[in-house]
Amino acid sequence: MSRRTRDEVVYALMRTWRASRLQTDLLDDAAFHKIGINRTDGRCLDALSEGPMPASVLAQACGISPNALTTVVDRLAERGLVERVKDPADRRRVLVRLTPLADHVSQQLYGPVVAWSLRNFEKYSTEELALIEGFIDAGRRFQAEHMRYIAALDLSWEVPDSPAGGTPEPG
Repeated sequence: MSRRTRDEVVYALMRTWRASRLQTDLLDDAAFHKIGINRTDGRCLDALSEGPMPASVLAQACGISPNALTTVVDRLAERGLVERVKDPADRRRVLVRLTPLADHVSQQLYGPVVAWSLRNFEKYSTEELALIEGFIDAGRRFQAEHMRYIAALDLSWEVPDSPAGGTPEPG
């Protein structure tokens, strides 16, 4: 068996990561379609899996305006997936939280994914899992930073001459 070079492994990892992100998007789309919600609604449900939060925090977590979030929360509340409740620490403040129905539906849709992940984590040492977690978290933080870059980008629609293959190698 021939050993792959570092570059071959890096490019294979990048292709695999991209394919994994696409597959995750397709899985989420199938789950959202099954329960009759859209991607933005699904993002809000995912954010709420971290726990109840004020609408302003939820809007920021989902990347939408507070006005748009009101529509999303109304839609999800109508489906019985979220509810607005008074904050026990400050009764003037309202929190949005998942309902037991949302937890039940999520368990049916994603429970097998969680179970598969937990089984597969057994293949790795604690140190290896920490390394993987660090890599994924660094990618998440970079993507959050890169969103600001994209927002500020003065996008050019003139295609420059590029090397054969069209896609520049990562640098």
